[in-house]
Amino acid sequence: FFQAEDGIRDSVASRGLGDVYKRQLSEFGRIDILVNNAAAARGEDRVPITDLSDDVFKKVNDIKVFGTYLCTKAVVKVLKEQGEGGKIVNISSTAGKSGSANTLAYNAANFAVVGMTQSMARELGPFSINVNCVCPGFTETSRMDGLDLDQGADKTAIGRIGTDDEVGDFIAHLCTKATSWITGQSINVNGGSVVEH
Repeated sequence: FFQAEDGIRDSVASRGLGDVYKRQLSEFGRIDILVNNAAAARGEDRVPITDLSDDVFKKVNDIKVFGTYLCTKAVVKVLKEQGEGGKIVNISSTAGKSGSANTLAYNAANFAVVGMTQSMARELGPFSINVNCVCPGFTETSRMDGLDLDQGADKTAIGRIGTDDEVGDFIAHLCTKATSWITGQSINVNGGSVVEH
């Protein structure tokens, strides 16, 4: 849903965010978990700042930052009404921990999600809503098509790139009762390629 190329605002306007959650509630009767996982397709944003168009910068941030805001706002209303807490996991990236050249828009969006996670955790903690962030590194998905994965593996302490199952399993773990005392954290899942907290 939020991978729409024409930007999050247009996607929400055309499909109706409220309708998505009404369908969820109609089918399952409740919402307990939200995973905010979206990013603009990589490519035209990976250029020097002087070549980065305003529209591309805006699109990258609309999808990642504005999309996270919209989804969270809608789900938090439901979680508060239910009164039983919940789990929110935001997906950032190691690009939300360490900046690099020619990735300004992507870095800005991912750093924003890390900051949003901290703010949400403090605000929603009193409602027993845990909010955490996962920051994957090189992971074997279609998003990495066209990249030198061996070069990515060389940047890790473990010597290989990750799998989507490894990242997914960790996200699922953050949604269990076992992690109920963890909130406001942005956790690297990257084989040690970036160790900044």
